[in-house]
Order: sequence, then structure tokens, then C-alpha cells
Amino acid sequence: TSYNSFSLILNLKNNIGSMKPTHIFYCVLALLLFSVSCRKQRVPKVEMDLTPAEIHLPGDAQSTMQLSAKIKNTNTTANVRWTSANISVATVSQSGEVKGLTPGETDIIATAVDGVGTAKAKVIVYDTSDYKFRVVLKDKGPVQFSLNNPSAYLSARALARRNKMSITIDSSDIPISAQYLTQIQAAGGLIVAKSKWLKTVSVHCHDMATLDRIKALPFVKEATFVWTGKKDTAQFFKKIIAHSNATIPRSVTSSEYYGSAWDNINIHQGEALHNAGFKGSGVQIAVLDNGFTNITSNQGLNNINILGSKSFIYEVSDPYRSGNHGVSVTSCMAGNKPGTFVGTAPEASYWLFKTEDEESEYPIEEDYWVAALEYADSVGADVTNTSLGYKGYDAPARSIEFSDMDGATTQAAKGAAFAAKKGMIMVVSAGNDRSWVGTPADSPDVLTVGSITRSLSISTFSSFGMTPDNRIKPDVVALGSSTALIGVSGTPSYSSGTSFAGPVMCGLVACLWQAFPKLTNREIIVAIRQSSSSYAAPALPIGYGIPDMQKAMLIATTLSVGR
Repeated sequence: TSYNSFSLILNLKNNIGSMKPTHIFYCVLALLLFSVSCRKQRVPKVEMDLTPAEIHLPGDAQSTMQLSAKIKNTNTTANVRWTSANISVATVSQSGEVKGLTPGETDIIATAVDGVGTAKAKVIVYDTSDYKFRVVLKDKGPVQFSLNNPSAYLSARALARRNKMSITIDSSDIPISAQYLTQIQAAGGLIVAKSKWLKTVSVHCHDMATLDRIKALPFVKEATFVWTGKKDTAQFFKKIIAHSNATIPRSVTSSEYYGSAWDNINIHQGEALHNAGFKGSGVQIAVLDNGFTNITSNQGLNNINILGSKSFIYEVSDPYRSGNHGVSVTSCMAGNKPGTFVGTAPEASYWLFKTEDEESEYPIEEDYWVAALEYADSVGADVTNTSLGYKGYDAPARSIEFSDMDGATTQAAKGAAFAAKKGMIMVVSAGNDRSWVGTPADSPDVLTVGSITRSLSISTFSSFGMTPDNRIKPDVVALGSSTALIGVSGTPSYSSGTSFAGPVMCGLVACLWQAFPKLTNREIIVAIRQSSSSYAAPALPIGYGIPDMQKAMLIATTLSVGR
């Protein structure tokens, strides 16, 4: 009886021929007793129910849900060991608490500890984020518009600009096919921006499966991630808010006339343009910025010429409900309160476009910017001001590297190149981090503006540098340290940044173009550069230096000979 079963079996097998009958009897008896003992100690089968049988959890690694195991047809809690079939999707603690990690499906398995039996609960981990992707098309699809009938997709002003500068209407002016857009929407993509120039469609997706369906469309070349954020059900705002022009009185200029804004304009002899009667009348300026909170009721800006406004941000419907920066920027040009504050282009007309998402920093903002630029072109805007710039982006988006700043790589720089071909002038602030400029300031097709102080020295924050293809940026500088402006309070104040140097110069550009309408966009930029203090020897950090509008008028006069 001291043998175990294994020993008994070996004995019987190897020694049965030499064993005495009594030994064989005892071995067989021991095996029988062992067999009976095993039958008495058989592990019981346990049938269990898991509650709940199916779990839905967000994939935020924070939300949890409790599972419980009960023996079937009883209210008895089963003693189980918990495991997850896929720990990358969801995990489970030994107390049955389930945590969702990444979107997907898996099973949570309960295995009986005191018996034989398992049970499963299905776990679905859903995505808590929405996404945006820049979809690049192979082409723009079946032609729905004719080059012979451009008035179907361009305004009379846009056509007049092209005609004045002998710019040919070409395929880049043709919108993306409605058939393509319909198929993208049918695949689940919400279109938030599109570019006929760059053949891109930016889409908002509620899950990654939508992207897979869009990428499977035969006309899609590729798709790039440009944004992520919490799920939202907002719809893209498409309405244009229109305003009638205010009546602006003319006046002979003086320091008293400009009020607190005198230094803004006098540093550049900009009053020479105004004294000659050129204050921007007939010129349309589009301001691309972060928003224009209550600008129409702002007592310091309630008589400016606003043609219309629009938000290009998917999540934000009203350009007047958020963002103060655009108010201050616009005031540098449009302010027209003689004796208190007069900007550099008080008689120009303005389009106000919100393209900056203040909630995050992702590449989608370049798509919004290009969409606004195309819209500005289509309605006939002549000049745009951008006091924004892009370099670093929130993870997981790839930030822009210095090697990308060649004026031809980023989405914004590509858009700027097309806008210049369409005859527009773009004025862009250099940036405020004392390093290489962001995009679209890197573009060779924009007038990039850095900042100086009232003593004409470079501002400590103003960005500058050579581009990877050896161009100097900024192009010129303007007052950006303690620039006079009007904020949301409606009263004059002072603030610093290339954000304000840009529009100070932008307004003067508009006035110069009013004075010399036969010049092209590129010729106006040439006149501005050649009038600047360091044109003969441009150098960092001021580029061509400080423009002088009296000189610019003389240079423009020469360029206009024979026109």
C-alpha cells in the first residue's frame, strides 16, 4: 500500500513475470483502491453567469465597470480567476473590475477556482475621440464647370483682378467635383475644409473605420492625420454674416488726427499716402485670425467697413463669439475715430475670417487657413493679413521641422503660392519666439513682417532667420512693441507682438495699391521692399528694414510708367 500508482504500474509491467501471486494481488488491489479514491475526489463542474454579459467602455484608461460571477440558477457568488483575452484592449482585476484601454473588442474570462468551468463577457471599448484627416485626391473629378464660364465659381471682383493682371483662368480655379464630395460624405466623412488649389478635402471622422472607407475610394491618393479631440456633434458653419459699409469721413491728417495710433503710421511716413487721399478706399482686406468677439458692437470700431465674416472652424459657428486677438489686429488697420485712433487703412473694406482654433494646435488649422484664403480670392479680396503662424503641434501630430520651412512644403505655404498666382497680396507676421519664422511666413510669396520698437531697434521677441533655401525672413519690419490698438473694451490701448506689426504694414500696403492700382501684387511688394531702410544690404534680424511710404510711392510711380 506504500506504492503510488505510477510505481505500481511500472512494477506490474516490468516484474509481473517474476512476482509472486500475493504481490500481484496486492498491486491490483492498490490500483482498484486508487481508482475509487480518484472517483470520489473528482473536481466538480461549475456553470456560471456573468453580469453584465456585455460591457461598453470608453477607451480612456480611466473608466471602469464591475463584473460579477454567479453560479447558474442560484444567487451564489462563484469563486473565479479573471483574465482578459486581449490586455491591449481591456484589462480586468482579480476583483472583476474591467478597464477599457484602446478601441476594439475582447472577452473577459472567468475561470472557476473550486471546480471546472468558465464563462465569458464581451467587452466593447469605443473611441472617445474624433479625428480629422487631410485627404489628398488624385484629381478633382468629373468636370462640372467650364473655363469659359468662370463667373459660375468666381466673383466679378475676382475675375476683374485676374483680368487686370492678365492672369489666366485655369484648372486650379475649378472646384472639386460634387460627386467626389458626395462619396466622401457617404463614407462617413464630414467635410470641414477643402482646397481646389491643392486638391485636398479635410474630413471630420467619428472613428478610424470611416477613414478606411474613405481611403478605399478610387480617387483618393492618401490621407494624413491633422487633428484629434473629444467627440463632438457640431456641424460646420457655412453661413456668411454680411454687413453694409459704414460712411467714413475724409480728413487732412496730423498727429492729432491719428490720436494714439500716430507712431504706428508715422514711423513709415504712412501719412503721406493718406494726405494724398489714399486711405484704402476700394481695397478689400481679409483678416484671417482667431476671432472677433463683439467687434460689430465695439464702440471703438463700430464704423468700420465690414463686408462679411465667417468661421472656418468646424467646432465653432460664430466668428464673433470667441477670440479677442482678431479685434486688436483689425483695429490696427480699420480703426477710424479721428482724434482718438485712426488705423493705417481706415477706408478699406474688410472680410473677417476665423481660422484659428484656440482649443488646440493641430495641422488642421493650415487647412482652415487655405480654405479661407481660397474664399477670400473667390469673393475678390485684394489683400490678406495673417497674424498667425504654425510650427509646433500637439501630439500625436508631427510638428513642423526647420527643413520644412522652404516655402513649398507645408500646406499653408502651398496655399500661399496659389494665392499669389491669383494676384493677391498676403501680409504675414513673423512670429514671437526669436527663432526661425513659422508657416506661412516662410513662403517666398508673402510679405513677412517682423517687429521693431519706437527707437527703431529690433523687438526682443521678433522671429527671424534664413530659410533652408537661403532666403531672408522677415522681409520688412514695423512697429510691434507697444503698438497702439483698440481691444474688446473699445478704447485705445497698447500691446506687443509681430501680430500687430503685420496689420500696421498690411494697411499701408492696401493704401499703396489703391494709389497704384495698375501694379501687380508682386510689384507692390517690390516697391515696399525697395523703399526700406536696409534694401541695399538686407540682413538679419530686420530683413530689408523699415519701409518708407513716401519712397514707396516714388518707386511705384516709376514702375507704373507706361501702364
